[in-house]
Amino acid sequence: MAAKKLSAAIEATRLLGKWSKLAQGHVMFGSGCSCGVGVANLRLADFEPQILDYLKTKHGIGGFAGIPELLRSIVKQSEGEENDGKLALLGDLARSLDSFDELHRGR
Repeated sequence: MAAKKLSAAIEATRLLGKWSKLAQGHVMFGSGCSCGVGVANLRLADFEPQILDYLKTKHGIGGFAGIPELLRSIVKQSEGEENDGKLALLGDLARSLDSFDELHRGR
């Protein structure tokens, strides 16, 4: 049981690092980066409200100003609480971030 509690905190920390890294880049569209000429300059943070809305709808979370705040909250709350729901939420967030990572790398 302690391993699951630790897993949520570790996964949230890992995703916070991934979010920070991806938030520094641009989102790719089609065959080029959104930072190209004639295309709006979009960053991952521009999609943050939609990601939070998705997580709120699916997992019932709310009241977070951003993804980093949500992840830090999970790290702080992971000790002494049930983590199955947090692990499911983190899994959904991880898949969303992986999708943006693939878009940024043009895959």
